[in-house]
Amino acid sequence: MLLLGLSTGHKVGLALAVAGFAGFSLIVSLLVPRWRPQFPGRGLPLFLAVCVLLFLGMLVAVFVLGKESEPEAAAGETTAETHTTQTGPTTSQTEQVSEVDYKIRLPETTLKAGKYTFEVKNEGKVPHNLVVKGTGVDEATSDLAPGISESLTVELKPGSYEFYCSIPGHKQLGMDQKVTVT
Repeated sequence: MLLLGLSTGHKVGLALAVAGFAGFSLIVSLLVPRWRPQFPGRGLPLFLAVCVLLFLGMLVAVFVLGKESEPEAAAGETTAETHTTQTGPTTSQTEQVSEVDYKIRLPETTLKAGKYTFEVKNEGKVPHNLVVKGTGVDEATSDLAPGISESLTVELKPGSYEFYCSIPGHKQLGMDQKVTVT
């Protein structure tokens, strides 16, 4: 799953580091012994030094290229807000919902019965959606690409609800939030 969240530049960097490490390993273990059966022989200290340097290089590549950049890391730490909107005779509550890779962030998990508009924003790196299911409600947003928002309006009656992402595997990875309506 880590690879899905990396930028193209980071993927290329990691691929080159892996290719270099794997290429060296294959050449040293399969090809060199055919020409030099006594390998590494007297060159053992040099061989070990090269192996250690390649290993350390691979570790550095994973730590540097596998790390989120600062703006992306900060985007995952957004706060949710609640607003009340007056629309004629009925009152509709607006809840800001952020979906970050494998987490659904709601301002609160206990709501009062009524009409709600959930402003859903995908702040992750892969597509997500939001399904609201329970007590006579089964509504969902479309699949949202990273950075995209969509509104979902539902009438919530007292009971238990489940808010989750229906993209295969996402619910199991933690995108499942229980909500109680009183």
